[in-house]
Amino acid sequence: MLELKKENKAVRKTEGQYLTLRRNVIYTTFEDVEDAEWFWSAQEIEKFDKLWRINMTLDGIAEEMRRSKSSVALLGLDRMMQGKVPARDWEIW
Repeated sequence: MLELKKENKAVRKTEGQYLTLRRNVIYTTFEDVEDAEWFWSAQEIEKFDKLWRINMTLDGIAEEMRRSKSSVALLGLDRMMQGKVPARDWEIW
């Protein structure tokens, strides 16, 4: 029993020193985006990049690729962050 108390005290001390941000509630991004598709083929990525570079709207890209606007927006964000396509003004719709 004494050993358990010592261990609990050591754990609390360690948590107090190293865990400055407690996450009692975890928020998962895009958890409720039901129409998002996460997987793209190499051919689809190539087509997306071409449409993006000619400055087609996300609505237009979604229609052309038969994907949801959410899926296309997420792919666009991913490609921009990786530097694969030029960044756009946030008025992307």
